[in-house]
Amino acid sequence: MPDFSRRLALVLTVAAVPVLAGPPIAHAEDTGPAELVLTAPARYEPVEDVLYAAGDNGYLHRRETTDGSTASYQWRGYDGTERTVENFTGTLPDQQGYYGAGTDILPVPIGASGVVQLRDPATGESTSLTVPEGQSTVGSFGTTVLTISFNDVWQADKLHILRVQDGVTVDTPVDPPEGERFDRYPVVAGDGQLAVVRFIHGRTLGILDLATGALTPVSSRVAVDQSWNIQAAVSPTHIAWYQAGMTQARVVRRDDPAGAQTSVAVPTSDEGTSVVGLAGDWLLTSERLKPATVQNPPLRQGSPLKATPLGGGSPVTLLAAAQGDLAQIPGGGAIAVGGAGAGDWAVRRIEVAADGGLTLRTLSAVPAVPATVRGIALAGGQLVTKEEDSAPRPAYQTRKVTLTGTPSAGERSQVTTAPLGDSYGQPLGGGDGSVVHVRYDEATQRDVLVRATAAGARTEVVPFDRAAPSTSGRGLRDAAGRYAVYGGGDERVVVDFEAPGGGTVVQRLSTPAAALWGSELWTTDGTGGRIEARDLATGTVTSYSVGASCVIRDIQAVGRWVYWDCLGQDIVGGDESTPFGVYDLKTGANITLPERGELGDGFVVNHDTTAAQLRLTDFHTGTAAAPRPLTDLPAVSNWKNHDVDKFGGGVAWLDASGTAHVVPTGVPTEPLTATATSVDTGYARSAGATWNPVWRLSKPAAGAQLVIKDKKKIVRTLDATALGAALTARWDGTLADGTPVAAGTYTWQLTAGPEDGTGAALALTGTVTVTDGS
Repeated sequence: MPDFSRRLALVLTVAAVPVLAGPPIAHAEDTGPAELVLTAPARYEPVEDVLYAAGDNGYLHRRETTDGSTASYQWRGYDGTERTVENFTGTLPDQQGYYGAGTDILPVPIGASGVVQLRDPATGESTSLTVPEGQSTVGSFGTTVLTISFNDVWQADKLHILRVQDGVTVDTPVDPPEGERFDRYPVVAGDGQLAVVRFIHGRTLGILDLATGALTPVSSRVAVDQSWNIQAAVSPTHIAWYQAGMTQARVVRRDDPAGAQTSVAVPTSDEGTSVVGLAGDWLLTSERLKPATVQNPPLRQGSPLKATPLGGGSPVTLLAAAQGDLAQIPGGGAIAVGGAGAGDWAVRRIEVAADGGLTLRTLSAVPAVPATVRGIALAGGQLVTKEEDSAPRPAYQTRKVTLTGTPSAGERSQVTTAPLGDSYGQPLGGGDGSVVHVRYDEATQRDVLVRATAAGARTEVVPFDRAAPSTSGRGLRDAAGRYAVYGGGDERVVVDFEAPGGGTVVQRLSTPAAALWGSELWTTDGTGGRIEARDLATGTVTSYSVGASCVIRDIQAVGRWVYWDCLGQDIVGGDESTPFGVYDLKTGANITLPERGELGDGFVVNHDTTAAQLRLTDFHTGTAAAPRPLTDLPAVSNWKNHDVDKFGGGVAWLDASGTAHVVPTGVPTEPLTATATSVDTGYARSAGATWNPVWRLSKPAAGAQLVIKDKKKIVRTLDATALGAALTARWDGTLADGTPVAAGTYTWQLTAGPEDGTGAALALTGTVTVTDGS
């Protein structure tokens, strides 16, 4: 299967992912909090298991490998035994040759000698047959081999039926009907007794008796005089054929091929080519879908497998999705591969029931393979994974994770589609259920910042109006709620995705030191040891000194903690001893750290790429403890395989198999606070309009309620909705029974407890004035 098919493979599965609780650390001497383990979801596109031939004792197939290696041909008996067929070179019907159809005997060429070994894979017995010089093999049916010879101008001249009698190859030549020539690849179907052959013109087909060599011409009644797009199927009682693009197949009785023809409807679409088969008195139809590409991903897991009565009637669906190959069983029935989806894929035998209907019997399950996961983010308890092929298109999947008590995870749901590849699209969580990433616009050669909210809103902003190389994609630095920081070198911009009139750049900086917390932008004025907080809503600037003489080059902010570093991520080959540390806004103290890292609430996480280890340093007491290992984690190129949840704690990482791990840090979090609010003080009541306050918090909350009062009288109590570390509510200006409240000013009170149980409950209050709009 092409590599892009593996990558692109999302019906979107939004089921709960298996959750395993266990020790979080690979080091036996460590004991830590329980770990959440989320195995990679199944790839959307099922594993391909191509059918090549079927006999009465088993079938030949080749199953896609999970490591990209070339799959071997396997003969699987209906009793479950399986054997590798060495040196087999057969091809699919309608390709260059039609080998091994209709019996349990397979042709295995012996090098370039012209000798074909007719091998029974079930018993290992074989017969050698020699193909005469000047003939090319075009089909094989049991102990009969069909070849074709050419005239002096390399036109197909004759068919030859080859058999071994008394150890000698016997050649029975077959001439085409007068006025016809055989197609270069003439065989379209057959079994051990007959073969259906094509001529260079599609208006006529030939039914070849393999025992006698008699060739019966049959009018095909196709739409266009083209032979190459005609396919056929043979059962013990019927012969069917179909030309691509037609809406009907033609069916004749096998014992009277030149007799009356029956037309049977064939479902068609623009997504592929219909395929026909036979089982009892039913025409089977599936579809060979067009090959997947980056622009045309596999939007379906397969085409429905349907059966239509030959005597007339509506089709019935046997399988919701199936591959576009059907193998006829010579004794009756057929084999198909399909199911409800990748997790239900199997090789299935289609059999005729006693009442004449059709039944399915599973011969072999085709296990799904894990999807490719290339990016992770953790923010406000929302775990985001960038999944290349768990859906028809690359997508961001999110789920709520809870680390208090026994770790658990909610159902996965898709936030939005994602760019293909590793460099672009690495996600950041905004802490409010939103996901921010960068995509590349080929038309304008610009990087584009994209924010998708949990509600499905998508906002795009171009941070720099100049061309960017298509290999960058790593400029997204931070995100918090409605804001994001982007840039490279000494340039940074701050984007407000909820600015009036649409998302826009609201700050431009000439320093790499830029971080977000709530509505505050943390940066530096360029003075040695100076950091400052700029309120993006009011413009107020508050300055601090971290007691170092160097210019800050990197900054991170989480609540009361500000991480500063004079080396910074953009300095290459700098002095590793350059000062860095954490400034405590509450005490004014500067905390010395043993190693650099990503800031969380009272801790930093360091990814030692040399040692391939993720380590955590706890400093919440004001003094840094010795780093402790979280897990062994090799470095990866261009994509993010770990993240720290700055909105409440927790660390997440992806292992090499795509399994996500989330572990609580054991570091106590700071009390629950509001970091930014979007609460209108006025509400004009009208049909369909509501008052929609939003409170962004330092960590997730639980049990949140919004009480609206008229003086001391409660007029409405609402449950606030949690989205990550944010709360929202919706009020339409009515009482619980739907009666509108009087116009006027009302007091609101929001109360919420910390989801992690650490610290006091949150209590906020304010007013909203209700007026009657038009």
